[in-house]
Amino acid sequence: MTEPRYIPANESPRFAGWFEGWCRRNMIGKKFHALRVEREAAALLRSVADGPGPLIIASNHVAWWDPLVMLTVQRVFFPERSMRAPMDAAQLERFRIFKRLGIFGIDPDDPASLARMGAEMGRYFRETTRPTFWITPQGTFADVRAPIVVRPGVSKLAASTPGARVLAVAVEYPFWTDPKPEILVTARAVETPDQPDRTTAWQRAITAAMEANAARLAGLAVARNERDFEPVVSKEGRQGGFFYSLWLRLRGKGGGIAAHRAPRDASEPHPAAESSSNAKEGRA
Repeated sequence: MTEPRYIPANESPRFAGWFEGWCRRNMIGKKFHALRVEREAAALLRSVADGPGPLIIASNHVAWWDPLVMLTVQRVFFPERSMRAPMDAAQLERFRIFKRLGIFGIDPDDPASLARMGAEMGRYFRETTRPTFWITPQGTFADVRAPIVVRPGVSKLAASTPGARVLAVAVEYPFWTDPKPEILVTARAVETPDQPDRTTAWQRAITAAMEANAARLAGLAVARNERDFEPVVSKEGRQGGFFYSLWLRLRGKGGGIAAHRAPRDASEPHPAAESSSNAKEGRA
């Protein structure tokens, strides 16, 4: 009988910290205008950072940049937590340095490999003080407007891990008013289902949370209000260096996107609420 394909991680927190800092400066910092986390989501992430026991995070899978966004969120909000995340074993063979980030390799189309992942993560959860498991359960790139279809691996893991906290994360990469795109992130807790030992119950709960996240973030992207977000990586006020920033201030623009639109009347409903509802209807 052939052993299921599995490449174990070899996490190095020191290397992960260096690599994330390098990526933040030289990749995300140069290719994007800002990485923003919704303020309520940022508070949620901080609230679970120091808690004991396993943390399972299910994220949508929009673009090539997703793993670097996950790594940045992990290092900013969970610096003391260990991290694991699966990757196609064939790709990890090419980029074995990723093992030092806590990434392990599986064959996503082999049930035996997925079963091995479940067993290894069960041991990881038992032997680690504050373990964190990131996964993109859609299994492949999917447009933010496409219906969310969740593969059962994350649901099986949640069902077999009593007491685990499960979060859903959503990411978008919209263009606002800068030549470079934004990275927008939101998160919500997945409600523990009435039958927490059932894979199907977790499947429904995780899918519902990911759909609600997608709708919420769509509304926030349409609203284009940076005040709804906490900047994690941002060039606002620094584009073009000191003299360009001074020139923007003299023109009353301040270097931020807020200067490019009229302020919203506090009595008006937040456009994200209506947009979120419309986006949700459009996804049904």
